[in-house]
Amino acid sequence: MRTSLITAGVTATALIALAGCSSEADSDAEASASSEPATTTETSETAAASSGWPEEITLALIPNENVTDLVTTVEPLTDYLSAELGLTVEGVVTQDYQAAVEAIGSGQAQIAIADAGSLAAAEDMYGAHAVLQDVRFGASQYASMYFTNNPDKYCDDEPVAATYAASGQEFMYCNGVASGEDNTGAGPVAEDALAKIEAGTTVAFGNTTSPAGYQLPVLALEEHDISIDDLQQVPVTGNDTLLMAVYNGDAEVGFAYWDARSSIDSAEVPDLGEKVVVFGLSEMYPNGGVVLSDELPQDLRDEITTLMDDFSEVDPDTLQEIFDQTDWVPADADAIDLARQVNARFSGQ
Repeated sequence: MRTSLITAGVTATALIALAGCSSEADSDAEASASSEPATTTETSETAAASSGWPEEITLALIPNENVTDLVTTVEPLTDYLSAELGLTVEGVVTQDYQAAVEAIGSGQAQIAIADAGSLAAAEDMYGAHAVLQDVRFGASQYASMYFTNNPDKYCDDEPVAATYAASGQEFMYCNGVASGEDNTGAGPVAEDALAKIEAGTTVAFGNTTSPAGYQLPVLALEEHDISIDDLQQVPVTGNDTLLMAVYNGDAEVGFAYWDARSSIDSAEVPDLGEKVVVFGLSEMYPNGGVVLSDELPQDLRDEITTLMDDFSEVDPDTLQEIFDQTDWVPADADAIDLARQVNARFSGQ
């Protein structure tokens, strides 16, 4: 999950970490070998001039451990957009999500693919337009799940097994979160159960920039007049360590995205799904997606949106390999507004 929180004050200098993905050289080479009188670049420039569109635009990507591989592999997307739009689309990798937003604001990028907080921040700070959201496991939103190793305290009913469709695994849930095949992960469910968390309780939180591991649970706890300063916080990084902290008894309660238990090898921890019980779900938080600069003409924004929305049918393998998703769908303004609220609450933390 994309989890970085956007804060203000990042300068627009040195935003682009690495440039690449432009298919202009390849297109020129192919055009030289063709009997057509005009090169691809000339054709693109002519089309751009006649439409009033820019001759070249830049697509900013999220950071990756191996930047070079990311730039190289995303070429199917930038090549596809270039060919369909009749202009050059270049891909770049920014330093982080904040830099992607600032790149949009400074005109160094016109398209950004980032987390939901970035979409909201780009809209608020620079008048940009969040147009698409990622689809993972069939959904464009997700909930934070509340889990415990003490179901007698947090469950009002007997925990039941339910199938997590994405992996086919069975896990234990209570308080009406799931039952049998009915396991959608749609929240909020049983948020009142958080009120059972008492001062001094050991609670495992994720990184402070994680919506599921920290931000959404903190907002929900505060709605029940529970201050995290009164809790014995067990700070960990990564959903697997959050789960194992509760599994091992280092914390009584933990928070992660639904259903993160599938991320742990069941061969190594076969009783995880029984010992760690989910007792509630938060409000739904939007997946990341695509945001477009307001500097682009409306008709160009519409065309980019349609083309990227269709990319899952054109090249589903690239979409899965690069972004770990199966589709883009139109952005939900209400969902993005929740990301905006989270930004406001945790800005600068």
